[in-house]
Amino acid sequence: MKSFFRAAAELKASVVFLFVLLTMSVFLGGCFGDEKDDKAAAQAMPVKVIKVTEHEFPVMGEYVAQIQALKTVDIKARVQGHIKERLFTEGQRVEEGQLLFVIDPRPYSEALKKAEAELASTQATLAKAKKDYQRFKALFDQGAVSREEFDSKITDKQVLEANVSNAKAQVEQANLDLGFTQIKSPMDGIIGRTQVEPGTLVAAEATVLVTVSAVDPVYVNFSIPEKEYLVAAREMEIRRKEGKPETPTNLRIILADGGFYDHNGTFNMADRAVDSSTGTLGIRAEFPNPERILRDGQYAKVVVCLKEYPSALVVPTRALLDVQGRKSLLTVSNGTVVEKHITVDYSDDRNTVVKTGIESGTLIIADGVNKIRPGTPVTPQISQDSSKIDK
Repeated sequence: MKSFFRAAAELKASVVFLFVLLTMSVFLGGCFGDEKDDKAAAQAMPVKVIKVTEHEFPVMGEYVAQIQALKTVDIKARVQGHIKERLFTEGQRVEEGQLLFVIDPRPYSEALKKAEAELASTQATLAKAKKDYQRFKALFDQGAVSREEFDSKITDKQVLEANVSNAKAQVEQANLDLGFTQIKSPMDGIIGRTQVEPGTLVAAEATVLVTVSAVDPVYVNFSIPEKEYLVAAREMEIRRKEGKPETPTNLRIILADGGFYDHNGTFNMADRAVDSSTGTLGIRAEFPNPERILRDGQYAKVVVCLKEYPSALVVPTRALLDVQGRKSLLTVSNGTVVEKHITVDYSDDRNTVVKTGIESGTLIIADGVNKIRPGTPVTPQISQDSSKIDK
């Protein structure tokens, strides 16, 4: 019996001892786990950074543009009549003075003959009136005729002289009308579709027969935001002071197929005022068009260098922090995030040129800047040079 109680006591002691060991192991395990968590929390988190270096940076602008012919002329008949001939091929190049249409000239030829006959008759009558005037003047000087008779001869001569002038004008107008039956191109260019065919009766100054557009050179119209206009205007002023050409000659256009046009254009003019509804200024450039690829009404995209920085520190605009107009960047120095305030020389949606605040070789954080705080320990991972960002 004693041996039974002794065995029970030993079993109870073993259970208690095992319970204590389990409790201690759980407690110690929790302590070591917390320590590991603390170490993990103290580790620096990896961040992608960009190493800023000085390099050449052109400020480029891209704008939707439309091609416009220097001149577009709607050709109309100057006289009424039936179209007798059409002497051109639609869509082809025509030259100044090239005959395009012929209006039936017969009515105008007859009108010219009539006017010439009327002129000849009036001139003959005037010749007789001049002789009568000379004869009556001599008689009046001799006192053989009255003043009244002499004055009537003066009046007859003056009336006939006026009639001759009118008849000459009628002949001249008839000649013009006859000439207008031949309709010629007023300039070199591309001719469009004809609106009339032979046999059609056309009215004077009413019916558009065809349209001709000048083709070389052409205008390219586009609008530039006010901010970018100021960049370009100041750059032009700097170039003027340096004795360089003010007018940009590096304008290029991208056509609808995505390819660059072979020829560069030049600035032609800027509109007189900024459009207050859009905040843009209308610009017109001029491009050569020897191959006649560009056509009136065609759309394109203008690409122009507004300003050239020979050496600049450029960062992605998304990296900027802006608090009440005060701009800064998150940099990494000695494994810690440091906020540096900067001043900006130029900025657009993609790139920012830093004037002061950082130096070449500075590591900056470009992504997720609103989630990182200064003083945070980080492990920088250089992704790529800033010159390859957002170009």
